[in-house]
Amino acid sequence: MTPIVLVIARTVLRSVLPYPDLLRRARVRRRARCLISRAPWPQDEMAVNGSDFAQLALLRLLWLQRETHRAVRTRQREAAALLARTSMETCILGLWCLHNPAAASKLRTSELKTAPAMLTFLSSTGLIPDTLIRQAVHALGEPEKLPDIRSMAAHIDAKTSATLAIHLYDLAYRPASQYFTHATSSSLLRHVTPERRRTTRPVNSWVRRAPVRLADACFGLLAGAIADYVAAPTDLFVRYAEGHAGRVLPPLLATIGKGMARKLGVADLVHMLRESQDVRAHLSRTKPDEASVEREARLRDMFDTLIARLDLDLPTEAIQPIIDHFVAMVLAEWDAEFLSAEPNPSGATKPNEA
Repeated sequence: MTPIVLVIARTVLRSVLPYPDLLRRARVRRRARCLISRAPWPQDEMAVNGSDFAQLALLRLLWLQRETHRAVRTRQREAAALLARTSMETCILGLWCLHNPAAASKLRTSELKTAPAMLTFLSSTGLIPDTLIRQAVHALGEPEKLPDIRSMAAHIDAKTSATLAIHLYDLAYRPASQYFTHATSSSLLRHVTPERRRTTRPVNSWVRRAPVRLADACFGLLAGAIADYVAAPTDLFVRYAEGHAGRVLPPLLATIGKGMARKLGVADLVHMLRESQDVRAHLSRTKPDEASVEREARLRDMFDTLIARLDLDLPTEAIQPIIDHFVAMVLAEWDAEFLSAEPNPSGATKPNEA
């Protein structure tokens, strides 16, 4: 039970506490600029390759990173979240351009697919017929749709045998889209306070420093990939990306945590701590093969008390599987801890405990 609590506490603290890196960020940005070619942009579009577009993505990330930090410093939380999400999308696109030989041509043909929609205002005013616009665009080439962002992230991880792109996508990109970018139930309900009042200012569904952590991680990830592509040192960028990626708290976890903080007072936390200590003492007095029903019942009572104190507006059918999972996890963890600490028949401690 203790390791589970420690993991959750460590994750939350790493996400909300300051992470001073001003000097290192300046160094990383300076090194990243050296990765970008100083040659003029090719006039011949066919001479442009995926690496060129990846460098443009890195240039955009340099700007987005700075703007995200500025938005967080000035407490523009909505702008910071939107900028961080854009950083994630730009990072994945840049990585995809590096690892897809046909990326440059696909980007060009994808513009042809959106061109008719962007020129619709000409036909709506009667200046140019819609059929003529489509005919002119079709003459430039066959339109093609780009893969979605998750498909790009999956392609990147498959090519690099890594998981950071998909991890960041699932951790922050999709939730940020749900809470901040798209008009969804989740984004609209942010304008309802915990007291059920409507408000102009939306409830913040993320911790303050999460957007800069995400923007920094995306910048380091793409810079490291470009450095590897041009055979330049990558250690500085990799450490920078991983250091910040490990400090990104998912919006959903932040929302749940803030709700728990509002509903649990100091007295509630003290009571829960005492109850968890009592359960731990009870588990320590029983072996895995003894009183298994009673051990499980004590654990369930503890979790039921916690859920009741939180007063979650969720049906039992939605909460029960989660409780079952945590009960099974705690029992399995405690049994493994008991067996590893159990002495051998000779009375000596097991090798892994020596």
